[in-house]
Amino acid sequence: MKPLNLSSGEFKQEILKLYNAINKKIFNAGVKQQKVDLVGNKIIIMSLNARVPVLSLMDEHDPRTARQVDQLLFQIFKRDIKLALESQFQFHIVAILKDYDAETEYSGTIIILECDVESYLNDKRELA
Repeated sequence: MKPLNLSSGEFKQEILKLYNAINKKIFNAGVKQQKVDLVGNKIIIMSLNARVPVLSLMDEHDPRTARQVDQLLFQIFKRDIKLALESQFQFHIVAILKDYDAETEYSGTIIILECDVESYLNDKRELA
């Protein structure tokens, strides 16, 4: 595996740009806030995302269908982020976990890699 020519800070910024771009593509809106942490072989992204208006309406009238649509959108998001990360960084991704709390508008995404994140980076000094 060839190391990326990025510091951990630059790497985090690239991850957040990708994450936001995919949110814009799927939900037609970027995130309000986002933070990425690198822990061993995991990339953890916490974000604050406005609820898609039509899903808010569905929540009021048919919460079960709204949750099913959420699950479908999570699957599309996970597919797209996996393809983007593998293409841009040549990651070997084991799994992607994602959830969203409609009430608070917080979202959590955990990307589990085959190897520690530091093995992909040139700057191995500080990943926090």
